[in-house]
Amino acid sequence: MEGKPVSQYLSFDRVAEDYDATRFLPESVREAVVEQMLAAASIAPGEWFVDAGTGTGRFALPLARRGVRVLGIDVSRRMMSQLLRKGAPPSLKLVQADLRRLPVRSHSAKAILVAHVLHLIADWRTVLLECRRVLRRDGVLFLLYEEGKRFPAREYYLALARERGLLSPVLGASSADEALDFVKQTGGAVTLVEHPSLRWQAGRTHREVLAEVEKRTYSQLWNIPDDAHRDLLEQTRNYIREQFGSEDDFHTVEAVVRLYAVRF
Repeated sequence: MEGKPVSQYLSFDRVAEDYDATRFLPESVREAVVEQMLAAASIAPGEWFVDAGTGTGRFALPLARRGVRVLGIDVSRRMMSQLLRKGAPPSLKLVQADLRRLPVRSHSAKAILVAHVLHLIADWRTVLLECRRVLRRDGVLFLLYEEGKRFPAREYYLALARERGLLSPVLGASSADEALDFVKQTGGAVTLVEHPSLRWQAGRTHREVLAEVEKRTYSQLWNIPDDAHRDLLEQTRNYIREQFGSEDDFHTVEAVVRLYAVRF
């Protein structure tokens, strides 16, 4: 399960220790996402919130720390081990499971979050159908995407790799639009949750981004041959030095969380 397709399902076991550092999201934005979800779903005490693809607990932990009963589900044991190191409140329960077969009773969850996992699962439509199955009739399915973090070093590397045909194809849903179209076809009413607190200025040095790319923490890079990877990195470093003068130059971009609320 070390980062290879398992029944057409990618696990992040191989990069669990580096995941949080490379999928950075300001604490203020994480808290804002949680506040927006709780307001939209009107969670009452004792109702369950399912975090499908909980990973290292970026959203499960702030939810549980508010006393919400959270069931975190993930295929990767190592990712959830990183979560546990942060200290899980009693209201958070974790289960290792396949999101295509959720270990949850039908019509029992008041809310479900699916954040950044549908592109990792070939039969991603099954995941969404499972979410609909376990969701209460008055429940809300949240689909979350982060957009805008297009740092020059990563974008240049990806462009070079794409030109050479080295990027692994997306295993599952190719975009948010594809997933949203499917939930609409199955009777879902979709609302984009918008709030200024879901936007922020993301900043990294080129050196930090290059280090993330070098570790291949992004699933599209896992199958690039080592020799090609080293060559792409060297070309990217040269480009950064030519364009920005130093790898330590700090680069800022506009970023946003796209949070969609789906009601069936």
